[in-house]
Parts: sequence; C-alpha cells; structure tokens
Amino acid sequence: MQKKEITFIYDNSAQISMYKPIVAEAERRGYTTKMTQNILEKCEIGFYCHHINFPQHSKFSVIMLHDIIQQYSNWPDIWYREPWNKYDIGILPSKQWVDNWNACSKYFYANPRLGMYLVGWPKADVINEIKKNSSKEEFYAKHNLDLNKKTVLYAPAWENDNKQDDFVQAMIKLDVNILVKQAPWNEAKWPQIVKNIKEMECLHSSNSRVVILPPVTNIFEAIAVSDLLVSEESSTMCEALMMGIPAVSVSDWLIPDTTPSRFPKCDYDFVIKTKKSQLSDCVKAIVDNYDSYRVSAEEFAKNNFSNIGDSSRIIMNIVDDAISGNTIRYEPIKPQNRERVKVAKLIMFWLMSFKRELDENYAVKCKPLGEILVFLRKIKHKLLM
Repeated sequence: MQKKEITFIYDNSAQISMYKPIVAEAERRGYTTKMTQNILEKCEIGFYCHHINFPQHSKFSVIMLHDIIQQYSNWPDIWYREPWNKYDIGILPSKQWVDNWNACSKYFYANPRLGMYLVGWPKADVINEIKKNSSKEEFYAKHNLDLNKKTVLYAPAWENDNKQDDFVQAMIKLDVNILVKQAPWNEAKWPQIVKNIKEMECLHSSNSRVVILPPVTNIFEAIAVSDLLVSEESSTMCEALMMGIPAVSVSDWLIPDTTPSRFPKCDYDFVIKTKKSQLSDCVKAIVDNYDSYRVSAEEFAKNNFSNIGDSSRIIMNIVDDAISGNTIRYEPIKPQNRERVKVAKLIMFWLMSFKRELDENYAVKCKPLGEILVFLRKIKHKLLM
C-alpha cells in the first residue's frame, strides 16, 4: 500500500486551478500534498496533466488533461503524441473525450495500466460554490455595470494581433456590458503574449465601458457574472457551456502557436461561429434571442459533461481504492479490441518517445549530455543556414 502522499506536477497557474479541488479533497481524507514544477520529481503518488511527463518517477500515477480541448488539431488520437500507457489511471472529462478515446483505444499507447475513467472536469468543481457565494449585484455595483444589460465576456486562448481591440470595438456598438479576462501567462516563458496583453490593457483601461479583470481571476467567477463568452479555441468556451452560458468562436482570429499563425480549430458543435467583421451582429442576434440560446447551452451541458461539482471526490475514490489494493468501485471505460500499430507509425512513435526522454529527462539529469545536445543543434542550425 502506497503512503498517502500526493505530488501534483504543474506547468502554470491554470493547471494549479484545476488541481486545487483535488488537493482540497485529498487533504480532507488525510493525504499530504505538494505541488511542483519539477517534472522529474520522485513521487509516492503523482498527478500529471502536462504534455510531457515522466511518471516512471512515481510509484503510482494519475494522468488527466489540462485543457478540455487539448490538442484539438490532433483529435481524436492525442495519445499518439502524448501516450498514456505509462500511467496507472487515466481521467477523462466528458463524453466527447470518451468518443475520442474509443476511436484509438485499440492502440497500446492509449491505455493506462489500470484503466481509463470518465469522471468529469475537476476545475469545474468550484461551480456550485461560486453559484452559491457569488453576488452578481455586488459585482455589477463594484464595476459600475448595468444589471439590465447582458454582459459579454472576452476570454481568449491567445492574445495577439489586437484581438481584444477587435472585440471591444465590436461590442461598443451594442448596448451590453463589456468584460475582459485574459489568461495568467508566465512572462518568462511567453514575453510577447504578456506584452500584447499589457498593450491591450493600456489601450482600453481608460474606457469606462470596458471592465478588465485581473488575469488570476478564476474563469468560473468571471463566467458566473456573464451572459455570453467570446473566444477563438480556448477551453473557456467549454467551461462556459458547463455553466449554461453560450459561447462564440471567432473563426478568423489567428492562433500564434505555429509559424505562420493558423486559424482556430473551432468546428465543435456546441460553439456559435462567426467572423470578426460579423462579431457585433452575431452577439446582437444572440442577445435578442437569449433565452433560446441559453436553453441550448444548458441542454448541451447536461448531455455532455459528467459529474459537475463532484469530480474531485470521484477521482479520490479511485485513488483510495487503487492504492489500498481494493477493486475500484467504478467501471473503467471498455477499450476496443487491441490492434497492432502500423510499422511506419510505430517507428515514428518510438522516435518521438526517445527524443522526449533524451531532451527532457536524460539531458536534464546529465548536464554534459545537455551541453552536447545544445552544441549539436547549433552545428545543425549553421549547416542549414
């Protein structure tokens, strides 16, 4: 039986927000917990949610998503690039993710050792508490908003190419409250994105119609006081749907995670799609017929998101059973009959896995190896110039 010690491996503050409800539930049950950004940390029980992890350093490991639309451009098979077969337990947040997994559960790399479980989105466990404790009237009074108007929240995945200004200019034309919530980016890792956010804040902070929330604000607190969310391909759109709030995706706002920047992958059913030139008209149409859009959002949430408000308890029930050597009280999702991975695909899989281990594990542990790799990359760069 493992010691009741859990280490949560994280990369950024958004991942901390997702872990917090699990931490609270674990501590309530007598577990000691810690959080670390050291992906090579040795753990008794390790929780992971990032793209690159090394669960071989944990005696027992749990893997989950950090973004409810994670790796959307690679759906359904995200596990080819981020294999979960090296973990003990896998956690999925929604029926859509069960469909994704069913499409590739026939491959070895998609199967955690003790099973895959449909649990829910632990980050959303705060919804019930926020609904109970948040005061829309108090928030509106504090920020000088009009309770008789709909509030439109802008919460993008990325801030670039003046997207926030596109949003503000489109909303200024309408009789709505305007709310902005940027993500809490790490400035050391993403200096340009943080610079873009600061530039947009300087541009709009003096506009009395625009309320800019601190980036560290819990996204569910922002959604709770809003009536409509605008983004491009952020998981905030899913999180809005969980609270029955309609979400709009602007399909020609660029995403700068590739060179050149790409258009967002926004062909999911639950999102209302528009172009930036039509954003004002789109939002007006939703506001004018708000009740029908709200009912559709609530119906989608009810049919697709599991155990809202209860995910952390279920996750810890699974952990309790597994580390005690008991039969896990929930049925895992049944995988498809196993199939062999085609040879070319398998070779590429092992090459990606080897490179990941070399760059992120061995080169970190062995500084001389890391220095050799940096030197070889410099030579390669010069040869290609």
